[in-house]
Amino acid sequence: MNDDTGGDCGEIRAGISGYLDGDLDAVACETIEGHCRDCARCAALVDGLRETIGLCREAGRVPLPESIRQRARASMAELLAKETNPLT
Repeated sequence: MNDDTGGDCGEIRAGISGYLDGDLDAVACETIEGHCRDCARCAALVDGLRETIGLCREAGRVPLPESIRQRARASMAELLAKETNPLT
């Protein structure tokens, strides 16, 4: 198993974002997957990030309550008014 003091973990962790986004080629993906089979810490990191991404996607599907939408619109209108008339 590799640890934080070894170079392998640092290189693997640098590629995890691309791996999870599907931006890496098959060889790079296999390298990360192979490393994670042997390194529990990196495997836990990948699993945790994958779960976090899933939770964020789920949260994005839930509609905002109307009261929050109205407050957001009012805040945006206020910001835009200040931008067009910065002296107010």
